[in-house]
Amino acid sequence: MKSIRPILAAVAIAALSIIAPAAAHAADDRLQDRVDHVLAEFPGGTQTGAGEISWNNGEIILTFGGSVSARSVGSCATGSFCAYSGTYQSGARIAFTNCAGTNSVAPLGSPVRSFANARTAGTVYAFNGSTVVASTASGTYKNTTATISRLGC
Repeated sequence: MKSIRPILAAVAIAALSIIAPAAAHAADDRLQDRVDHVLAEFPGGTQTGAGEISWNNGEIILTFGGSVSARSVGSCATGSFCAYSGTYQSGARIAFTNCAGTNSVAPLGSPVRSFANARTAGTVYAFNGSTVVASTASGTYKNTTATISRLGC
């Protein structure tokens, strides 16, 4: 009597080869929908990659998902300061390089739950309106439950 296991294994592999690309395509579509929504709500940005939008010639960069650079604080690149939608520098990220900018976190699309300071010196301040609600020194990050509207340094 022949075993049915090899047939079931072949069927499972075939099903995965069909489902996995479809799932990846759906995730890509959701990511692009999110990028399109942010660009419509916050004009003047440019899509610079899959899941990435830049404003003011790269002074502000919003990334949905991200990578880590060698001298970063987590996924916040050296010289930048970043806000994240999740704790421990997880979730969507918006990065700034200009301390004099307004640095609104609104394009992040969700509350800030952590922020990082990957600048070589100085402090980054988290504001709710004009009130400082948290801060972090260079080379560090902080989790927060405070309501944050912008970052500054």
